[in-house]
Amino acid sequence: MLLSAQLMAEPAEMDRNGRLNLCKAPYFADPTGKRDSTDAILRAMDDVTRLTLLSYRKTLLEMKNLPAKGFHQHPRSAENYREDGVVHCSTSLDLAYLPVLYLPAGTYLVSDTLRHRHKDLVNTYGSEMNQQIRLRGAGVNHTVIRLKDNSPGFGAGSRKPVISYMAGKQTNVATSNYCEDLTIHTGNNNPGAVGLDFFANNSGAVRNVRIVSGDGKGFAGLQLGHANYSGVLLKHIEVEGFDHGLHIDSATNGMFAHAEHITTRGQLISGVTVGSVSVSLRKLRTSDSPAGLTCTSPRGFTALLDSTLSGSGPRGIDRKAGGLYVSNVTLDGFGDAREVKEWAYPAAFGANGPKGMARLPIEETPVYEGNEKSRTGIQRFGAIGNGSNDDSRAIQAAMNSGATEIFFEPGRYLINEPVVIPAGVEHIDFQFCDLVAGPDLADSDREGFLIKEGDATSPPLFIERLLAWEQWRGKHCTFTHASTRTVCFKDMQTQTLRIYQNSVPGAKVFFENVATTTGARPGEHGHGRCAVSFKGQKVWARQLNPERGEPEILNDRGDLVLMGYKSEGKGVVVHTINGGRSEIIGGVVNVGNTADTAFVAENSELRLSTATHGWRAPAYFRNAIRHTRNGKTILLMAKDLPSRKFKKERGRQYMVPLYK
Repeated sequence: MLLSAQLMAEPAEMDRNGRLNLCKAPYFADPTGKRDSTDAILRAMDDVTRLTLLSYRKTLLEMKNLPAKGFHQHPRSAENYREDGVVHCSTSLDLAYLPVLYLPAGTYLVSDTLRHRHKDLVNTYGSEMNQQIRLRGAGVNHTVIRLKDNSPGFGAGSRKPVISYMAGKQTNVATSNYCEDLTIHTGNNNPGAVGLDFFANNSGAVRNVRIVSGDGKGFAGLQLGHANYSGVLLKHIEVEGFDHGLHIDSATNGMFAHAEHITTRGQLISGVTVGSVSVSLRKLRTSDSPAGLTCTSPRGFTALLDSTLSGSGPRGIDRKAGGLYVSNVTLDGFGDAREVKEWAYPAAFGANGPKGMARLPIEETPVYEGNEKSRTGIQRFGAIGNGSNDDSRAIQAAMNSGATEIFFEPGRYLINEPVVIPAGVEHIDFQFCDLVAGPDLADSDREGFLIKEGDATSPPLFIERLLAWEQWRGKHCTFTHASTRTVCFKDMQTQTLRIYQNSVPGAKVFFENVATTTGARPGEHGHGRCAVSFKGQKVWARQLNPERGEPEILNDRGDLVLMGYKSEGKGVVVHTINGGRSEIIGGVVNVGNTADTAFVAENSELRLSTATHGWRAPAYFRNAIRHTRNGKTILLMAKDLPSRKFKKERGRQYMVPLYK
């Protein structure tokens, strides 16, 4: 498949994995490290993001065709409307398909920041449309992006990144951004360098990345700091050198990030530094630094679990300000060296001691290790992917073909009847394609995909890389799980449709970087649809972003461990019933309902370490927790909990260091 010839004199070609090889025409990045590849990589970043710009301009033309007088919402969009002649447009109606920017094994010498160069990539709200920027290498230490020594602009105090996902200051539409499988080397004599400045909204991840300073100097290996990032997962990251290994802050006191399997060594100030944001950290390993974790802001909240911090400073955890929850952490070599079983600051709430809920065990997300020997695309079976033809039966034919791996070629696939996933299918890779709900499916209470076959002894089913936009909407659900087979969902976003429900209990389910809504328009309520619901399952979720559900997550007699989330809407965030157990770690309640309660547990167990985040005073949950068990009800209100000390116009935003 070719990128549009309108973009370049010589169109670039994607491979069947949706990748654009930057060593090939028209870019010719040099993998030998002998020639500067800055311009080649920048040109590719400009080309793919220009597709977003063209798609958005097409949407603007459609919006301007709406009547000029009065309020008129686009019939296919949840957030685009024209009011009294003024167009309000957040993003494209039909997102352009953007390929993965792929750098094969080699060393790529650069001398300036790698970041798109468009000045007009903004919507009518002034938000940057820096979405679907996906940079991938051939693996850590196989693909190396190396900054030249003594590069101009990277001097002391500059905080200039080698790779950046944000050109402006803020946005809330930067969906589906990724940086994976590579090494970033900031060279020597670049004391202001930042290895990676990452940003994403709702879904996005940095995985399998190593960041190294040649001489140990630089501001940070990985930085999160622009306004309003959300839906960020950081996993399997190694940082050597710099003042800070990870520097996680926010210009707007939010939202959140979840990080795990992080290794830092040789920092001059701190392994991880957290500012005015909610951060959950698990499996953090630090060494040879004055502090392992530093918390700097009274508006910040940090949860640290199952970690080992080694160093030589006075404090392994330097809490200068903000809320903090620590569990099962070893501090070694510091002045405060000790084993920390549990520590909550400023206070723990609820039934403490043996009466409170103990932590639930956490299982690692399984990893698919297929070899592509039995792999097929759906277009081989007649799928068209134009968003108009019904591709249901072609997709079903691919599923029934006997292949263990099914992939979707770039396109927009209309599905009008449920697709059953056989037990022999082990891996479904949507490759960030889009889906359209046919009229029969959208008006039913069925599902797009039915996981009906297999059991707990079957190989796990891996489903990943879906970006289903605003035509994937209706009364149905994306996935119904009707077996006890283990299922792993990864890197998925259904913008206007609930994503998961199950009809058979007893399975293990993993969510890793998944975002979903119920299909309701912003501000609507009373629809009664749940964004994500579980019945009798064991669920581990890392960065799960449910929105506008009623409730947003329902745990019915199951075990749920939720690590990093962002809720949005008036519905209960997590509703636990019938003896279920829910443990929520980190994340934020973003916007809420004055009349409802954020977390509800009825004859069930609840353990909670989290914070709230909102933009205006009326829209927050006055009640934080309502917990009923053994005929007694505990009600914790916002006024009972520690304040995050936001400005008054944002309402009383609060934190729950620990409830159990």
